[in-house]
Amino acid sequence: MRVLGLLAALILTAGASVARAESVPDETGLARLVWSTMVTLDNANRTGNYDVLQQLGTPQFQKANSPKALAGVFAPLRNRRVDVGRAILITPTYYLEPALDFEGNLRLRGAFEYRPSAIRFDLLYRNVDGGWRIHAISVAEMDVDAPR
Repeated sequence: MRVLGLLAALILTAGASVARAESVPDETGLARLVWSTMVTLDNANRTGNYDVLQQLGTPQFQKANSPKALAGVFAPLRNRRVDVGRAILITPTYYLEPALDFEGNLRLRGAFEYRPSAIRFDLLYRNVDGGWRIHAISVAEMDVDAPR
């Protein structure tokens, strides 16, 4: 099993105020969130500019992850020229049922099951001012048959 890029920028902030979402988005809304995140990451990897990826995050994510730090974390994907943008060509498969946690964060864990290598993701979004923003992101290219 080969992991080409991984970022677990999970932000845990005790006592932080959280804007609660009413519900998990519908299937189309979920796919749009994942696709837009993959395209943003792909653009960042292609240009070496991680400013937009950082700015699409929650305030906590932005504070914890500078563009330079994000570039370092995603260097393995970038250096191996992994085409994360191809994710928009198929519907994501979710390994966990999309759900809100006790803080109102939306967790999306799954993959784009290409062969022989899948693009796996574990994404956490937080509703900020009525819109979902990246709160944590992990993306890796792995053998499609690797344990989930």
